[in-house]
Amino acid sequence: MLITALVTWCAVAIPSLLALSQAPAWTWLPHLMLLPLILLVTNESQQSYGYTFRYWLLAVMAVLIQCAGFMLPSSVYLIYSVMLIAILTFYLSPMQSYCYIFFASLAYPLTQTLYWAQPLPWVETALFASFHLFSFVVSHRMREERAAKEQAQLANSQLLATQSLLGQSVSRQERLHLARELHDDVGHQLTSLIVNLDVARRTAQEPLKSQLQQSYTLARETLEKIRTLVSDKRTEQPLDLETVLTELIHHVPRIEISLTFQPHPVTQSLSHAHCILRACQESITNTLKHSNATKLHIEFGPSAAADFRMKITDNGTGAKHSEPGNGLLGLQERVRELKGDFAWQSSPEGFVVQVSFKETPVNE
Repeated sequence: MLITALVTWCAVAIPSLLALSQAPAWTWLPHLMLLPLILLVTNESQQSYGYTFRYWLLAVMAVLIQCAGFMLPSSVYLIYSVMLIAILTFYLSPMQSYCYIFFASLAYPLTQTLYWAQPLPWVETALFASFHLFSFVVSHRMREERAAKEQAQLANSQLLATQSLLGQSVSRQERLHLARELHDDVGHQLTSLIVNLDVARRTAQEPLKSQLQQSYTLARETLEKIRTLVSDKRTEQPLDLETVLTELIHHVPRIEISLTFQPHPVTQSLSHAHCILRACQESITNTLKHSNATKLHIEFGPSAAADFRMKITDNGTGAKHSEPGNGLLGLQERVRELKGDFAWQSSPEGFVVQVSFKETPVNE
């Protein structure tokens, strides 16, 4: 988009500036000021400034484009407007884009007839209105394709995170299954062997008795090692939330996500881990769809009122509606089923989700 925008600026600005070469220098300002604005708006990196700043840049661009119409009695400046609607489509709703097309198409004939005292340019007005619509349709299609690609990337991240959580859960089940098999099968057979060796060593004569004594001692030592191994395998391995959430955020598009752990987040409960994963997934999805945020922060740690607390914040525009949607309501139900607390808060500075549980171990 950057290269296309620069080519468009050159195609309009160079002939316009040549035509204004004998005019006062201030008449060049709309064209010259548009160049840095185009560079800022079409910059793909969103780490230095967010959407709110871009909205202001786009508003200034729209004003400068209309000002350019008062510098020359020419319709060439409307090419700027066609370029602008292609950019606006990625930031505004379709209805807002249609409104801009209507007012831009209306401003041109008014400027030509009222300011420049030219005949009403019906043909040019209709032509550029159709160009605006074509630019909008193409950009809207690109926006839908980008949204579909982002949704696929997000779904892939969620799948990898769920796979990581299930992998840890399966590993715990395998450890428990192995412990049971060792205890019920190998342990019982060794116990029978020890009993038989004990009887044999008591009734045997030398030198066979010494050999049976060694076998008896070795069998008892082996049984003790198996009991220790069974006890170790029966100890539940905690679920590592950092590994799961790192998989979740690794491929999330368009926003910068950071994680803070105090202390390292682990839990013995698969239900709590699954609920935490779903809370992060829902927050990331809402941020991508609704908030226009560029950053999202996930913080873990204990608090005075709970053993475990997770806080998710973004720097977006907040929620437009005061009532939570189905996603937040479903998440609230999940948390309350586990006797936890769920809260959310929306403000112009961003959206905040908090989840807390009691008696959920998070320490290593």
